[in-house]
Amino acid sequence: MNIFITAFLLAFIYDIASVGSIKTNYIRHHLGSRTPYRFIANKNDTRIKYPNCKDSKIYMVTRHGTRLPSRKDIAAVPQLVKLKYEILLQHEQGKGQLTDEQLNSFKDWKTSFNTEEESYLTLEGRDEMILLAERMQKRFPNAIKQRYSNKTFLFRYTATQRAQQSARYFTNGLFEKKETQDIIFAPATKVDPVLRFYKHCDRWLTQVKRNPETYKETKLFSNSHDMNKTLESISHKLGLNRVLEFDTVNLMYKYCGYETSWDKHHISPWCYAFDERSIQMFEYYHDLRAYWLDGYGHELTYRQACLLMKNMFEYFGKERGYRSVFLFSHSGAVLKILTHLKLFKPPSPLKGDQIVKDREWRLSEIDSFAANLAFVLFKCKDGDHVLTLHQEKIIKLPMCEQELCPLEHLKEYFHESLSNCDYTDMCSLDSNVTKSKEEKTSL
Repeated sequence: MNIFITAFLLAFIYDIASVGSIKTNYIRHHLGSRTPYRFIANKNDTRIKYPNCKDSKIYMVTRHGTRLPSRKDIAAVPQLVKLKYEILLQHEQGKGQLTDEQLNSFKDWKTSFNTEEESYLTLEGRDEMILLAERMQKRFPNAIKQRYSNKTFLFRYTATQRAQQSARYFTNGLFEKKETQDIIFAPATKVDPVLRFYKHCDRWLTQVKRNPETYKETKLFSNSHDMNKTLESISHKLGLNRVLEFDTVNLMYKYCGYETSWDKHHISPWCYAFDERSIQMFEYYHDLRAYWLDGYGHELTYRQACLLMKNMFEYFGKERGYRSVFLFSHSGAVLKILTHLKLFKPPSPLKGDQIVKDREWRLSEIDSFAANLAFVLFKCKDGDHVLTLHQEKIIKLPMCEQELCPLEHLKEYFHESLSNCDYTDMCSLDSNVTKSKEEKTSL
């Protein structure tokens, strides 16, 4: 009994240390797409087996690991440096609600980035990839062999440093060091209709991403009475004589996520600005934005993911060729394919008039750094079946009766969307070409 109690206490202490103190432990649940994968990873790597079945192939899409900030966020660092000194000065005058420990964290805080390293993979991102690969191989040893062969393994990544390095460190988790030197990676291309199908889809860029209507609900939320009260509360907690603007606090929220992700043992001082309610406000803002930009807000957004689904079915349908396909992409691709599969769909569209607290569409859980979706083909006595895992956890697809879903059933269900899955037609700005396609294709 004492051994179990000791183990529990050690785990509990480490859990607290990993995000600062027990008073800020809620932070880890609300970091949105900047959530480190270690907070949600499924550490149980026991082999997954089904009676009269054998894992045969795997097709896995993984978001890159924890990264450095974007160029835009790096350029905004001087704002935070100036704000840091303002907070410290106000507390010296007896204003604000930060503790001595929190103030010391602000005093020690400094950061400098080379803009040429924007969005680069971090050390934490490397660890995420290595450990993810090791666990997946243990679960499916037949589909993911321990010996590398360029005839059975395919590794693809987008033309970005973070995706390329994620792929390389993933292979470090699969194979011996001497083998990783011989791995052949598929050439990255600027235009990639499988891994980043939305990036050069002119119609989607025009009608969704650059369309002001896409951001109507997020704008409504960021200007709402509740958000204004939140900004006042945060500013008061920091001891400021003014109310911070939304963009400034949003930047603080981003760095709270970035810096907490990079460091396993410390929480970013910018997290101290938030209490449980205020951080949920900013979490919802980003969930809302992703819902309308990358999720269920527009049909064309998730229709595009048919390109990736089509690719998966093609690999599963071949008797010979690759057994293990690993693709390294981005948040936008992962969210769109999750939506194409009808996963994490709210009962009604997310709106900006109030927070939907019990929503399934929560980036902190579904779109963390290193977020992943895996399809595993099982050869069974009664035919081929597909097992789906999200964040390494087995999930039942909405269109399937069981977790292990017949391959033919999935093909039949997605037949219409796949038969109307032409990149040129979907992404052309010629309305005469695309209108009929959109009317036919509906999920």
